[in-house]
Amino acid sequence: MKKITYSFPFVIAISLIIQGLGLIRSLILAKSFGASAKLDAFYLANVFTISVFTVVGSAITTIVIPELNSKSAFQQKKTYMEKYLTFIRILSLTVSILLFVFILLGKDLIVPKFSNQNKSLFIILTGILLISQQFKIQASFSISLLQNEGYYITSRFLDIIPVGIPALYLIFSNSINIKLLTILTAAAYILETVIFNYIQRKINPEFIFRLRIGLDKDVKKMILNTLPILLSSMIFQIQVMLSNYFAGFFGHGYITLLSNTNQIMGIFQALIIMNLVNMIYPKLVKDIKKDFIYGVAQVDKYVSLTNLIVILLIWGYIAVGLDLVKLLFVRGAFSMADARIVYQYGIVLGVVLPFDVIRDYSYRIYYAKGNTKKPMNNSLTTVALNITLLIVLSNLIGPISVVLAPALGTLSSTCLILIKAYRDNIRVNIKRIFTSYLITNLLGFSMFIIIKEVHYVSESLIQELVVNIAIGAGFTGVVVVLIVLLLKYLKIDIVKDIFK
Repeated sequence: MKKITYSFPFVIAISLIIQGLGLIRSLILAKSFGASAKLDAFYLANVFTISVFTVVGSAITTIVIPELNSKSAFQQKKTYMEKYLTFIRILSLTVSILLFVFILLGKDLIVPKFSNQNKSLFIILTGILLISQQFKIQASFSISLLQNEGYYITSRFLDIIPVGIPALYLIFSNSINIKLLTILTAAAYILETVIFNYIQRKINPEFIFRLRIGLDKDVKKMILNTLPILLSSMIFQIQVMLSNYFAGFFGHGYITLLSNTNQIMGIFQALIIMNLVNMIYPKLVKDIKKDFIYGVAQVDKYVSLTNLIVILLIWGYIAVGLDLVKLLFVRGAFSMADARIVYQYGIVLGVVLPFDVIRDYSYRIYYAKGNTKKPMNNSLTTVALNITLLIVLSNLIGPISVVLAPALGTLSSTCLILIKAYRDNIRVNIKRIFTSYLITNLLGFSMFIIIKEVHYVSESLIQELVVNIAIGAGFTGVVVVLIVLLLKYLKIDIVKDIFK
């Protein structure tokens, strides 16, 4: 755990760079194209490709890490994991071809409000990105190997490439070409995979995996554990696509508004939640395999620590988020009215992020045990509810349904997985998690009040944001220090208890 503690600040710094580059991309595109159908086509192509394969890559990492910690000899593990990776590559290529054919034939159903020119653009962009995402499979496998060996910083650092190259093009280009931007994005993913392979060879030549065909017992077990994750992810992506479809149904620009909202909320999710969960997961697997009761007992500490950061950030967003969105996006064709919608959507998605944390850690307890079916069943039930809510709410409350439906789905999925875990004798300390949740929200609300009451106003929006964020952070820091001193006085070393 100490290595995770030392690596986490560096991982956060790298993630900030990645998110910053992603935001640069979004704000330059927003300035150049506004909330337009052409930009909708670009973002929708990303949803159909990069979003899908990110989930596939995460599934591979989830399955591979427990196998790396199995008791089998390394050479035996290497052999059946090579066969597994080959199978996933073939499956990925097959699904990509089918998806492209579906989009090509069903474009009038998927993007009915696009012009013929933008429909063609959407198809071309999707095809380019589908080719690049085949390399994401190998990169995901490499991440599993590096993280299991404790190379958290290296695996995260390389993620700069797919966002850095497109961002540099946008910064230095006088005239932005959406097709060229997509080609550069695709090339960046390929370059990332090549570098991953090079680093693996330098660290340990045995880490280089080659094509190997075969379906023995161990391979079948890994495939059977992967399929539920992929199936639930596929259904989830259908829900995401439906959200974008309904966003497009409400008029031009709503897909872009939803994408910008997800971009901002992605900062919280990718920066804190996924970084911590992914870094802790290998340790959680080892703890559970060694002593199941002890391993599960650590989860409430991990959840509380992660939510401490997430909840404070969300309250900070509620306090200064509108100014942040205004600073990032309001320029060119992107209006203040658009910014207000993005801010409101962000609040809806943000308030349920702590429940995302609880659900993600609960899923990983099952994954560590080699049980991927229970999380899959939970995801399928939740997605069915989300789609139902999306259809119903879209007719009742309009555009905001595209964020309210998944938010309600997050709450329901968290409750469902906790109930299933309790029935399976997986007793996470919900009382401690809930108590921590309430206390952290009280601290976050106090920070919100302080920022609003002391609110600094300046003609410079950047200066206003920096000062108000500093006020909130300063207040929170003082309170946290006082709490730590109180715990120390009471001889309760909670920091040591979490990070030991």
